[in-house]
Amino acid sequence: MKVPYYIVNAFSKISFSGNPTGVCILEDWLSTDDLQKIASQTQMAETVFLFPSDSKQWSIRWFSPLVEKDLSGHGTLAAAHILLEEGFSDGNQAFNFSSCGGRLKVEKRTEGILRLEMDILKARSCVASPLLVEGLGAYPDETFVGMDCLCVFSDESIVRELQPEPRLLKRIGSARGIIVTAKSYDSKFDYVTRFFSPRLGVDEDEVTGSIHGLLVPYWFKKLGKVEMRSKQLSPRGTSVICGIEESFVWIEGYADTFLRGEITL
Repeated sequence: MKVPYYIVNAFSKISFSGNPTGVCILEDWLSTDDLQKIASQTQMAETVFLFPSDSKQWSIRWFSPLVEKDLSGHGTLAAAHILLEEGFSDGNQAFNFSSCGGRLKVEKRTEGILRLEMDILKARSCVASPLLVEGLGAYPDETFVGMDCLCVFSDESIVRELQPEPRLLKRIGSARGIIVTAKSYDSKFDYVTRFFSPRLGVDEDEVTGSIHGLLVPYWFKKLGKVEMRSKQLSPRGTSVICGIEESFVWIEGYADTFLRGEITL
Protein backbone atom coordinates (compact mmCIF):
# COMPACT_ATOMS: atom_id res chain seq x y z
CA MET A 1 0.00 0.00 0.00
CA LYS A 2 1.37 3.39 -1.02
CA VAL A 3 0.25 6.63 0.62
CA PRO A 4 1.00 10.05 -0.93
CA TYR A 5 3.20 12.06 1.43
CA TYR A 6 4.19 15.73 1.37
CA ILE A 7 6.20 18.12 3.50
CA VAL A 8 4.78 21.65 3.54
CA ASN A 9 6.27 24.77 5.07
CA ALA A 10 3.13 26.26 6.63
CA PHE A 11 2.88 30.03 7.02
CA SER A 12 5.73 30.59 4.56
CA LYS A 13 6.20 30.85 0.80
CA ILE A 14 9.90 29.95 0.78
CA SER A 15 11.94 26.90 1.80
CA PHE A 16 13.57 26.72 5.24
CA SER A 17 11.00 29.01 6.82
CA GLY A 18 7.62 28.52 8.48
CA ASN A 19 6.52 25.29 10.16
CA PRO A 20 7.48 22.07 8.29
CA THR A 21 4.48 19.73 8.32
CA GLY A 22 3.91 16.23 6.96
CA VAL A 23 0.66 15.67 5.02
CA CYS A 24 -0.81 12.28 4.02
CA ILE A 25 -3.92 11.81 1.86
CA LEU A 26 -5.65 8.50 2.64
CA GLU A 27 -8.12 6.46 0.60
CA ASP A 28 -9.45 5.03 3.86
CA TRP A 29 -8.67 5.56 7.52
CA LEU A 30 -5.85 3.49 8.97
CA SER A 31 -5.91 2.45 12.60
CA THR A 32 -4.93 5.07 15.16
CA ASP A 33 -1.92 2.92 16.02
CA ASP A 34 -0.74 2.94 12.38
CA LEU A 35 -1.25 6.71 12.09
CA GLN A 36 0.81 7.24 15.22
CA LYS A 37 3.55 4.93 13.94
CA ILE A 38 3.77 6.92 10.69
CA ALA A 39 4.06 10.17 12.63
CA SER A 40 6.71 8.66 14.89
CA GLN A 41 8.66 7.24 11.94
CA THR A 42 8.72 10.47 9.94
CA GLN A 43 9.61 12.50 13.05
CA MET A 44 8.01 15.68 11.79
CA ALA A 45 6.79 17.96 14.57
CA GLU A 46 3.38 17.28 13.07
CA THR A 47 1.88 14.88 10.54
CA VAL A 48 -1.59 15.53 9.13
CA PHE A 49 -3.88 12.79 7.80
CA LEU A 50 -6.76 13.53 5.44
CA PHE A 51 -9.71 11.45 4.30
CA PRO A 52 -12.68 12.66 2.20
CA SER A 53 -15.68 12.19 4.50
CA ASP A 54 -18.13 13.43 1.84
CA SER A 55 -18.18 15.61 -1.26
CA LYS A 56 -18.09 18.86 0.71
CA GLN A 57 -15.68 18.26 3.56
CA TRP A 58 -12.61 16.35 4.66
CA SER A 59 -11.94 14.51 7.89
CA ILE A 60 -8.62 15.58 9.39
CA ARG A 61 -6.42 14.27 12.20
CA TRP A 62 -3.10 15.61 13.51
CA PHE A 63 -0.28 13.68 15.18
CA SER A 64 2.97 14.69 16.82
CA PRO A 65 5.70 12.02 17.11
CA LEU A 66 4.25 11.14 20.52
CA VAL A 67 0.47 11.67 20.55
CA GLU A 68 -2.61 12.67 18.59
CA LYS A 69 -3.49 16.37 18.83
CA ASP A 70 -6.94 17.89 19.31
CA LEU A 71 -6.33 20.88 17.05
CA SER A 72 -3.73 22.30 14.67
CA GLY A 73 -3.97 25.50 12.69
CA HIS A 74 -0.76 25.23 10.70
CA GLY A 75 -1.50 21.56 9.98
CA THR A 76 -4.91 22.45 8.58
CA LEU A 77 -3.42 25.23 6.47
CA ALA A 78 -0.80 22.81 5.09
CA ALA A 79 -3.50 20.25 4.29
CA ALA A 80 -5.59 22.76 2.33
CA HIS A 81 -2.49 23.86 0.41
CA ILE A 82 -1.84 20.28 -0.77
CA LEU A 83 -5.49 19.70 -1.69
CA LEU A 84 -5.37 22.81 -3.86
CA GLU A 85 -2.04 21.91 -5.47
CA GLU A 86 -3.01 18.30 -6.15
CA GLY A 87 -6.30 19.15 -7.85
CA PHE A 88 -8.82 18.13 -5.19
CA SER A 89 -10.60 21.48 -5.26
CA ASP A 90 -13.07 20.80 -8.12
CA GLY A 91 -12.94 24.50 -8.87
CA ASN A 92 -13.70 25.51 -5.29
CA GLN A 93 -11.33 27.77 -3.44
CA ALA A 94 -12.42 26.69 0.05
CA PHE A 95 -12.24 23.48 2.07
CA ASN A 96 -14.21 22.49 5.17
CA PHE A 97 -12.64 20.11 7.67
CA SER A 98 -14.25 18.06 10.43
CA SER A 99 -12.21 16.97 13.43
CA CYS A 100 -12.36 16.18 17.13
CA GLY A 101 -11.47 19.85 17.66
CA GLY A 102 -14.49 21.12 15.75
CA ARG A 103 -15.02 22.39 12.23
CA LEU A 104 -12.43 24.45 10.40
CA LYS A 105 -12.41 26.20 7.05
CA VAL A 106 -9.55 27.24 4.78
CA GLU A 107 -10.13 29.50 1.79
CA LYS A 108 -7.67 30.53 -0.92
CA ARG A 109 -7.69 34.29 -1.35
CA THR A 110 -5.83 36.69 -3.62
CA GLU A 111 -2.15 36.15 -4.47
CA GLY A 112 -2.14 32.63 -3.03
CA ILE A 113 -2.85 33.65 0.55
CA LEU A 114 -4.71 31.03 2.60
CA ARG A 115 -7.21 32.10 5.25
CA LEU A 116 -7.97 29.73 8.11
CA GLU A 117 -11.16 30.19 10.14
CA MET A 118 -11.52 28.52 13.54
CA ASP A 119 -13.64 28.83 16.66
CA ILE A 120 -12.72 31.31 19.37
CA LEU A 121 -11.06 29.38 22.20
CA LYS A 122 -12.03 30.05 25.80
CA ALA A 123 -9.71 30.49 28.77
CA ARG A 124 -10.05 31.61 32.37
CA SER A 125 -7.75 33.81 34.40
CA CYS A 126 -5.60 31.99 36.94
CA VAL A 127 -2.54 32.41 39.16
CA ALA A 128 0.77 31.26 37.69
CA SER A 129 1.89 28.13 39.52
CA PRO A 130 5.41 27.85 40.97
CA LEU A 131 6.10 25.05 38.47
CA LEU A 132 5.09 27.29 35.54
CA VAL A 133 7.26 30.16 36.79
CA GLU A 134 10.23 27.85 37.32
CA GLY A 135 9.72 26.19 33.94
CA LEU A 136 9.63 29.51 32.09
CA GLY A 137 12.24 31.23 34.21
CA ALA A 138 10.06 34.34 34.50
CA TYR A 139 6.84 35.43 36.24
CA PRO A 140 4.05 36.42 33.81
CA ASP A 141 1.97 39.54 34.39
CA GLU A 142 -1.21 37.67 33.47
CA THR A 143 -1.98 33.96 33.18
CA PHE A 144 -4.95 32.19 31.59
CA VAL A 145 -5.72 28.51 31.16
CA GLY A 146 -7.83 26.74 28.56
CA MET A 147 -6.68 24.25 25.94
CA ASP A 148 -3.30 25.93 26.38
CA CYS A 149 -1.81 28.02 29.17
CA LEU A 150 -1.47 31.66 28.05
CA CYS A 151 1.20 33.78 29.76
CA VAL A 152 1.31 37.52 29.08
CA PHE A 153 4.46 39.55 29.72
CA SER A 154 4.96 43.30 29.89
CA ASP A 155 7.91 43.45 27.50
CA GLU A 156 8.82 41.76 24.22
CA SER A 157 12.41 41.28 25.36
CA ILE A 158 11.26 38.92 28.12
CA VAL A 159 9.42 36.73 25.61
CA ARG A 160 12.36 36.82 23.21
CA GLU A 161 14.95 35.86 25.83
CA LEU A 162 13.05 33.08 27.64
CA GLN A 163 14.98 29.82 27.95
CA PRO A 164 12.37 27.44 29.34
CA GLU A 165 12.95 24.02 30.88
CA PRO A 166 10.94 21.49 28.81
CA ARG A 167 11.17 18.81 31.52
CA LEU A 168 9.32 21.14 33.90
CA LEU A 169 6.77 22.48 31.41
CA LYS A 170 5.90 18.90 30.51
CA ARG A 171 4.55 18.42 34.04
CA ILE A 172 2.08 21.31 33.98
CA GLY A 173 -1.55 20.20 34.36
CA SER A 174 -3.61 19.20 31.36
CA ALA A 175 -2.65 22.12 29.11
CA ARG A 176 -1.53 21.15 25.61
CA GLY A 177 1.26 23.72 25.73
CA ILE A 178 2.43 27.10 26.99
CA ILE A 179 1.84 30.29 24.97
CA VAL A 180 3.92 33.34 25.88
CA THR A 181 3.12 36.74 24.42
CA ALA A 182 3.77 40.47 24.72
CA LYS A 183 2.93 43.65 22.85
CA SER A 184 5.43 44.19 20.04
CA TYR A 185 7.78 47.15 20.16
CA ASP A 186 8.14 46.93 16.35
CA SER A 187 5.44 49.07 14.74
CA LYS A 188 5.05 46.49 11.94
CA PHE A 189 3.55 44.02 14.43
CA ASP A 190 0.90 44.19 17.13
CA TYR A 191 2.09 41.35 19.34
CA VAL A 192 4.78 38.67 19.52
CA THR A 193 4.49 35.11 20.71
CA ARG A 194 6.23 31.79 21.30
CA PHE A 195 4.73 28.35 21.92
CA PHE A 196 6.22 25.50 23.97
CA SER A 197 4.63 22.05 23.83
CA PRO A 198 7.00 19.42 25.28
CA ARG A 199 4.06 17.21 26.33
CA LEU A 200 3.44 16.66 22.61
CA GLY A 201 7.10 16.11 21.84
CA VAL A 202 7.73 19.65 20.53
CA ASP A 203 9.89 21.73 22.86
CA GLU A 204 9.21 24.89 20.82
CA ASP A 205 6.90 25.15 17.83
CA GLU A 206 8.08 27.15 14.83
CA VAL A 207 4.84 28.83 13.68
CA THR A 208 1.54 27.95 15.32
CA GLY A 209 -1.94 28.69 14.01
CA SER A 210 -4.24 27.34 16.71
CA ILE A 211 -2.81 29.50 19.52
CA HIS A 212 -4.38 32.53 17.88
CA GLY A 213 -7.76 31.16 18.94
CA LEU A 214 -6.72 32.47 22.38
CA LEU A 215 -4.36 35.27 21.38
CA VAL A 216 -6.60 37.17 18.98
CA PRO A 217 -9.51 37.62 21.46
CA TYR A 218 -7.04 38.66 24.17
CA TRP A 219 -5.28 41.29 22.06
CA PHE A 220 -8.55 42.47 20.55
CA LYS A 221 -9.67 43.44 24.06
CA LYS A 222 -6.33 45.09 24.83
CA LEU A 223 -5.75 46.91 21.54
CA GLY A 224 -9.28 47.31 20.19
CA LYS A 225 -8.20 46.11 16.73
CA VAL A 226 -10.19 43.58 14.70
CA GLU A 227 -7.20 42.90 12.41
CA MET A 228 -3.65 42.45 13.67
CA ARG A 229 -0.22 41.18 12.67
CA SER A 230 1.65 38.75 14.90
CA LYS A 231 5.29 37.63 14.90
CA GLN A 232 6.36 34.24 16.28
CA LEU A 233 9.86 34.54 17.74
CA SER A 234 11.17 31.07 16.86
CA PRO A 235 14.21 30.32 14.64
CA ARG A 236 11.95 29.71 11.60
CA GLY A 237 9.17 31.96 12.79
CA THR A 238 7.25 34.19 10.44
CA SER A 239 4.48 36.74 10.78
CA VAL A 240 0.77 36.09 10.29
CA ILE A 241 -2.16 38.40 9.74
CA CYS A 242 -5.06 37.56 12.03
CA GLY A 243 -8.40 38.94 13.09
CA ILE A 244 -11.69 38.34 14.82
CA GLU A 245 -15.31 38.05 13.75
CA GLU A 246 -18.38 37.57 15.92
CA SER A 247 -17.94 33.83 16.50
CA PHE A 248 -14.54 32.93 15.05
CA VAL A 249 -10.98 34.06 14.52
CA TRP A 250 -9.10 33.97 11.25
CA ILE A 251 -5.42 33.64 10.38
CA GLU A 252 -3.85 34.30 6.99
CA GLY A 253 -0.57 33.07 5.56
CA TYR A 254 1.15 31.27 2.72
CA ALA A 255 2.29 27.66 2.34
CA ASP A 256 5.11 26.13 0.30
CA THR A 257 5.56 22.49 -0.76
CA PHE A 258 9.07 21.32 0.12
CA LEU A 259 8.80 17.59 -0.74
CA ARG A 260 6.55 15.17 -2.61
CA GLY A 261 6.78 11.40 -2.23
CA GLU A 262 5.00 8.36 -0.92
CA ILE A 263 5.02 6.08 2.08
CA THR A 264 4.99 2.31 1.56
CA LEU A 265 3.02 0.37 4.17
